[in-house]
Amino acid sequence: MLGSNPKKNRLAGVLLLLLLLFIVVFGVRFFSAENLPVASWGEWLQSAGATGLILFLLAGILATSIGLPRQLLAFIGGLSYGVGVGVLLSLLAALCGCALTATVSRRYFARVIGERFPKPIATLNRLLTDDLFLKILILRLQPFGTNLLTNVCIGFTRTSLRVFMLASAVGYIPQMLVFSLLGAGVRVGSQTQLMLSIVLLLISIALGAYLYKRNIDLKE
Repeated sequence: MLGSNPKKNRLAGVLLLLLLLFIVVFGVRFFSAENLPVASWGEWLQSAGATGLILFLLAGILATSIGLPRQLLAFIGGLSYGVGVGVLLSLLAALCGCALTATVSRRYFARVIGERFPKPIATLNRLLTDDLFLKILILRLQPFGTNLLTNVCIGFTRTSLRVFMLASAVGYIPQMLVFSLLGAGVRVGSQTQLMLSIVLLLISIALGAYLYKRNIDLKE
C-alpha cells in the first residue's frame, strides 16, 4: 500500500499539490451559500433535531462503508451542526463505516480471497506486520487515499482491527476538522474559516509526507 520510488513519490506530491491549489482557488471563489444549495441541507438537518442526527449518522455510516468520501461527510456535518459537533458526528460515522467494511470483508471474504490469492495476501500480511499503526496513519492523513480499498484489504489480513481502527481515528481527525471548518465557513460566509481550513489541510498533507519519508528512511 505504500510505495518506495522517490521520483514517482515526488511527482505525485507535486501533482497533488497543484490539484489542491486548484481546488482551493476554485472553492474560495465559488463555494458560498449563494452559489450552492447546501445551506438548506444543513438547516433541514439541524431543524430535524434527533431525527436529523440519526439520519446523518446512518447515512454517513452507509456512505463511507461503500467508499464515499469522508471529507464530504465532514463538510455536511460542519454545515449542519458547526465545527465541534460536526467533527464528532462525522468522525463517529466514518469510523463505524470503516469498521463495517473491514468486518464484513474479514468475516465473509477473507477465506475465499486467501485461498484464491495466497501469495498477494501473504505479502500484504508481511507488509503490515511491523508498524501497522504508523502505516495506516500515513494513509489516513492523505486527502485522496483509497479509503474503501484499505478497509477491504485489511479484512483479508490477520492484522489487529483494534490497532487499525485506532490509527484510522487519529488519522481521520485532521481532515474531518478541515472539512467541518470548510462547511461551517460556507454556512456563515466566513472567509477566515475557509482560509484556516486550507492551511490545516496543507499541514495535514505535509505531516503525512513527513511520516512517510521517515518510515522509508528507517527501512533503508
